[in-house]
Amino acid sequence: MGMQANDYSRHRVLVVEDQPFVRRTIVQILTQIGFREVTEADNGESAMYECIRVNPDLIVCDIDMKPVSGLQFLAHLRASTEAVNPRALVVFLTNHTESEIVKQAMTLGVNGFVVKPPSFAALKERVDRLLGGR
Repeated sequence: MGMQANDYSRHRVLVVEDQPFVRRTIVQILTQIGFREVTEADNGESAMYECIRVNPDLIVCDIDMKPVSGLQFLAHLRASTEAVNPRALVVFLTNHTESEIVKQAMTLGVNGFVVKPPSFAALKERVDRLLGGR
């Protein structure tokens, strides 16, 4: 396949996860994949500010967070008039295979899922598929 490798350094990523250890692990994986601009947020509320501030192309976001969940954050983002790019790619980290959560996420316009805790291979495959051709 003559597919070119993605130039990840061109993309800005936001990682939204309320557990510091998990968040650091995801940031490390993304850095290993080749992303250079990785911003962090610890819940759906601060994530919204970061979207306005850094305009990420890709958002890797946990679903189960308090006070603002991943689903609430995604709903805010997609409806936002302040965010530069309300259609930014959103990947949910989840231990849910429950169809109800998945259905809600699809309705809100999620772009993909990765099972927690994410492995290097799983995360890379998902972002490759989403950023390919961008």
